[in-house]
Amino acid sequence: MKMDNMILDTINQMVALQDGVAEWTSTQSLEVLLPPKIASALKLGELVTFTTSAEDSSSSYFVTYNSDILERFEELLSNSGYVASFGIKYDGYLKKSGFDKLVTETLRPQNGLIRVQDALPAITPYVLFNVNYTAEASEKRLGMVSFWVNGITGVTGVELGDALLWTVDRIATPPMEEQIALNCSHLLQIGSQHSEQLIERELIPWRQKNQRQLQRDRKRITEYYQDIMGEIKGKIQKRNLEGEDRERELARIGATQLELKRKLKDLHERSRLEVTAQLHSALIVWLQTVHINCQLIRKKQKRNIVAVWNPYQKKVEPLRCSVSNNPVTSFYLTDESAQIVCPTVWLS
Repeated sequence: MKMDNMILDTINQMVALQDGVAEWTSTQSLEVLLPPKIASALKLGELVTFTTSAEDSSSSYFVTYNSDILERFEELLSNSGYVASFGIKYDGYLKKSGFDKLVTETLRPQNGLIRVQDALPAITPYVLFNVNYTAEASEKRLGMVSFWVNGITGVTGVELGDALLWTVDRIATPPMEEQIALNCSHLLQIGSQHSEQLIERELIPWRQKNQRQLQRDRKRITEYYQDIMGEIKGKIQKRNLEGEDRERELARIGATQLELKRKLKDLHERSRLEVTAQLHSALIVWLQTVHINCQLIRKKQKRNIVAVWNPYQKKVEPLRCSVSNNPVTSFYLTDESAQIVCPTVWLS
């Protein structure tokens, strides 16, 4: 990639993180539509064209590595994450046929068919999401979850094998004409959902520990106030209190019950787990893979999809459930449009 393209590609990724829309108008120009708040923070108009060509600078925003606009974007990224990108050189041979059996053995529609049409070597972007989180209850914990997402299929939890093993194989980001456009907003939505699942899974032991502590504290507090109320009832019976004296002691019991409820409520409030998370950083790795064009068939419905064969893993990657976004190899197809649905969703 040319150096000026790398500048605009960086801006392109930054814009996507801020929920903006970017479109290449030439190899040296990028037209951007920014959300109003982001445009205000960057001190720009909502619609602006960035260029690395001095000839177009009269009607566009001219950018270089010394432009202050990059620093303004970096300030926004302190809240939304940082994106880096590079490619991986693959020197092996990528076959173009012989995937029929491999696909049908790996991807299994339970109520339909999958047919391989053709296969072509192609570059696939893989996005590494690093999401940090803060969990607060009676104490505070900080953590981070990381996972890969296939930028074409949206499948989460994929593995790159030994693709990142040798740093000497790393190359610059592929030229724009070789890249496949990333649906950044969709990938962020998938990444957000998957990170929630990973964080929840990671916090299970701590959540269980807090729950056990809550039960012990609840039992201790309840027994303490029940002892107080028991003593008051014993006093009433022992002294055989009547009239105002009896009413006064009964009022003490009522007040003690209210205090017990208040203490338990406060205990639950302090034990309640609150989790906040945000994108820390993202890495886009462009890998040479094989795109297998397939057709899903359900009754009269047919739909074309792309399955990805990763040469570093030597296997066909899973597909994605259209409802849960979870990766699936065994799945059902909807009657209306042959959409992929995982068994859990299908049977629910």
